[in-house]
Parts: sequence; structure tokens; C-alpha cells
Amino acid sequence: MKQGWKRGAKSALVMTAAAAMIAGCSGKGNEAPAANNEANANTAAPAEKTHYNLYAPAMTTPINLDGPITQEVMKQSGVNWDKVEIGNGGDLSQQINLKLAAGTFPDAIILPSDSLVWSRLINEKKLLPLDDYFNQPDKYPNLAKIDKRIVDYWRASDGHIYFVPSAYEPVIDNPSAWQGNAQGLWVQSSILKKAGMTADDLRTLDGFEKYLNAVKGIKDDKGRAMIPLSLGGENFAGLEIVMSMFGVRSTDNGYNEQADGTVVPDYKLPGFKDAFAWLNHQYLNGLLDPETAFQKKDLFKEKVNNLRFGAMLFGGWDNPNVTTLKNRNIPEAITYNALEKQGFPDGWFDPAPLPAVQTIKPAQYANYNPFGTNGTGISAKIKDPDRLMKGLDWMQTNEAFVLMEYGPESMGAYKLEDGAAVENYDVFRGPKFWGGDNGGMASVTQYGFWWWKNLASVGSSHIKTMESPWPAYNAMLYKAEEINHKQGTFGLTPKAARIKPTIGGTVEKYGPVQSDIRLKYYAKMLLAKNDGDFEAAYNQFLNEMKVRGHDEETIAEFNKDYQAYSDTPAGKITVDIKKTLPRNVYSDKPAIIGE
Repeated sequence: MKQGWKRGAKSALVMTAAAAMIAGCSGKGNEAPAANNEANANTAAPAEKTHYNLYAPAMTTPINLDGPITQEVMKQSGVNWDKVEIGNGGDLSQQINLKLAAGTFPDAIILPSDSLVWSRLINEKKLLPLDDYFNQPDKYPNLAKIDKRIVDYWRASDGHIYFVPSAYEPVIDNPSAWQGNAQGLWVQSSILKKAGMTADDLRTLDGFEKYLNAVKGIKDDKGRAMIPLSLGGENFAGLEIVMSMFGVRSTDNGYNEQADGTVVPDYKLPGFKDAFAWLNHQYLNGLLDPETAFQKKDLFKEKVNNLRFGAMLFGGWDNPNVTTLKNRNIPEAITYNALEKQGFPDGWFDPAPLPAVQTIKPAQYANYNPFGTNGTGISAKIKDPDRLMKGLDWMQTNEAFVLMEYGPESMGAYKLEDGAAVENYDVFRGPKFWGGDNGGMASVTQYGFWWWKNLASVGSSHIKTMESPWPAYNAMLYKAEEINHKQGTFGLTPKAARIKPTIGGTVEKYGPVQSDIRLKYYAKMLLAKNDGDFEAAYNQFLNEMKVRGHDEETIAEFNKDYQAYSDTPAGKITVDIKKTLPRNVYSDKPAIIGE
């Protein structure tokens, strides 16, 4: 294989971060110059050239319509865009208000698929119902192949679907084993060894507390007392993990589904109080970082990278393993397999299963969302919608994904080998792609890779690619997700977490007030000086939620919305993950993934 070709089209994490980045650029639209329209006629589809305009108010990265990848996407899809207008980085609703007031609604619009703006556009009849396009396999085979659960998930209250989703999971019950869920318990392995214990010893709450007490008496390399336990960054970031240990789901809106079909907020469950009582005892015993109650994230990261903690119940991503490799002069790219053979360095953090609290089943906190991130709606007044939908149909193919990810093979960012896309690392991370100015976003504008996947595309999990072994520090994140699968803390995003508050309702009105109350009393309960003070703070918290937070009203409204949602097609969706597609995490050799 020629030098520069690196077998790793799906970079484990780097591209996830790069693709998620929306660089702040000019909010002006992009129009194809009139002089170039005629010159580019030969590169468009053989049929009569289309003339559409597109609006993407949530995006701030402009796109050059003369870019080589953009031109190829238009040619292959048969859809020519005369104008693409992006957003200004401001509030989506305000941007849409201005657009509607000007009377210039576009032929197509890209919005986050869960945006409340869709409801307004539907109510004002600005969008074309697209149901028929998902039911005509002879004309639109790729739209018809989209799992009906995904289509049902995005149906509006009137029963129609008004946009084509993008970045959805092509096989819902057979997703990638990596969904980015690295939350859980992370332990400094060298300290665990120094305490004379193993990860198996931490599987019970008593065993975990024994470890924390052992850490309390250990000094770090600079003679400082180790901090036994952290809950992560600001605003009690790792609280959801502790709540899970006590059987309470506190992620998202904090509502927990009950056996009788109702939902109750986390703080109404006994496990909520038990979890805070446990945390308070850890604080009183000198086992929990007291700054958890008020620290900012930068302070937390400083302590993390200085290896101050013996264990962390947190999101996983801010672990210090990259810093540890640098400080030990170990190459960052070293694989898990190679590092394991030479021995993990002092200060290395490993994910571990959560300590069991009696017979309590841990609550889910690691969510799986297979339904997509963006949607493309079509104007109710568009001319020839079938042509545009035919182009969006083509964009659902694996061929389209590879083109939009890397550009044509002639640009050198990838080549096909054994039916798999093999990334040329030097090119794809070079100045024409993600190594360009502004983190690569200037190259996105100029050439057109990545950008068009926001218009329409499948998710990447079943795209056949050759992947390099993951670096060891990323392998730890993957290992954390494996643990979440095994211990039952991973699953489809619960119904209660999918519900949007009623516009102008009590949940929307008092939600910010309740959040302030939570932060105030979380700190009071955590730092209570004794059991009496804790009980008083807990009761004050409940009273504040009732009086100032109007929780009786918000709970009643949320239950009403929950019951209504449960009766919709989206509310009836179930997912049974029989297996997952593994990534190339623990080997030393490139391997094909996506099959």
C-alpha cells in the first residue's frame, strides 16, 4: 500500500467532533453566478436542469455552489441548486419569522429534526406532506427502504410526515456498537492496585466505599492528598450516574415511566433521596470532592489532568488518558493492544461496572437515538417536487454517502478496496479537507464535502469502510459503552425524554424556575452538615418545587402530554437490539467495518 493511505475511513472520534462542529461564518446566502450556470450545464443531470433554492438557518457554514464536490453531488442527484442561504447563528424562530414576513419561503428547508419550528411551518401550511414518497418503492426505492419506525417517529400531529430525515440509523435493530455513551464509573487503575483491590471488588456499594476510603489515605506524586471521588464538571454533571445506581432516571427532563402508565419526576421517587443521602455521607466522610457543588468545568479538568481523583462518576469524555500518554512520552496513537502488552501507565483511567445497591436495577442513562438529526422539508408551492424528491432519494444511498463524505475518488481522499472505502489519511486530514483553515470548515465551503449530508443522508454505521485500530484512549470510551450495554443502562431514548413541552404551557413556563431550584438545593443537600440538616434541605427542596416551581401543575400537564404521545405512532415504537456492529477497537490491524 502506498504511503499516505491509512485504512480508517470512520475515524473513531475525531470525525465525530469535526462533523459536529458548525463554524461561525457569514450568514449570507450562496448564489451560483449567472455566468457559471451556463458553463456548468454539462455537469448537471441529463434531464432538463432544475432550479431550486435551499435555506439552512441552523447552519452557519456557507457553501460554494461551484465547488467540485458540490457540483458532483448536484450532477449525480439531478438536483441543481441556484441558491443556498444559511443562518446567522441567531435564534431559529426569529430567523424563520423574518423569512415568513418577507414572503420568500424557499423550495426546501433544512432544520434540526426535533425543532419546534416544524410545527409552525406545518400549521401555516408552508410544507408539502411527503407521505407518498415513502410508499413508492418503484419510483423512490431508497426512501421506501427507510424503516417505517423512523417515518412514524417524525409524523406530525395531523398524521403526515413533512420532512426527509438525515443521519438516521439504516438498520435500527442492528446499530453500530459505538453510540458515544461513555458515561459511568471510571477508576484510576494504578490507585486501585495500590489499594490492593481489583475492579471486581467495586461491584458492590460496600466494596466501592472501601476503595474510596483507601484512596483517602493515599498521596499523589506531589505529596497532595488524593480526592477519592468526583462527579465530573459543573452543575452536578455526574449526578445521573449516581441516580442510576439507586434506580432513578434523572437525565433529560428527569421523568420516570411507571408500571401504571404514568410518569413521575425523579425527585418524587425514594431513590432520589437515597442517592443524595449517600452523596452527603461521602462528603461528610471526606470521600467526595466538595467543589463538585460549585466548580466550573475548567477547574474540574485541571484536577482531572493532574490525576487528583481516585474515581469519577461522570460522562467519561474528560478523562485524562490523553494527557497521561503525553506526560509519559507514549505516542497518542498507540493502540489498546500495544499499550496493554507494554503495560498501562500510572494514572490510567479504566471504566468499570457500577456498584450494585442491594437488588436495585440501575436506571438507563445512556440513550440510543436512531431517528436522525436533521430534516429537509419541501415548500407546498414548489414546482416539480418529484424531481427534488428523486434527488433526495438518491442521497440515501451508500454511494451518495461516500461521495458527500470524501468527494470523488479522483480527489484522492479515499479509494475503494475490497468493496470498502479506504481513507487516505494525508489527504483527508490535509489542507483540502479537514486539515484546512478554520478547522477544515473553509474547505467544506470551498469544495463541498460533509455539508450536503445535512440535506439528506443515511447514518454511517452500515457504510462498508476499512478502519484502523482505535487509539487506546478512545478504546476506553468504547469499553465504557460496552459496560453500559451489559449492565442495562443503555437503551432507546425513553418516551418521556422525547416529549417537547407545550408552547406556552406550565412546563415551559416553570421549567427554568425548577432548574434553578434544583441547583440551589442540590448543593444544600450535598453539603449538609449532618442528617438533620440534610432532611431539612430535602423538605425545603420539595416545598420550593411545589410552591415556586408549581410542580403539581407541571406534573399534571406532562402526564397529559405523555399519554397523548403514547397514543401516537411515535409513542408506540419499540426497538429490540439483537446485535451491534463492532468497531475495530482492540486489534492492531485494519479491518472492514459496517457489515
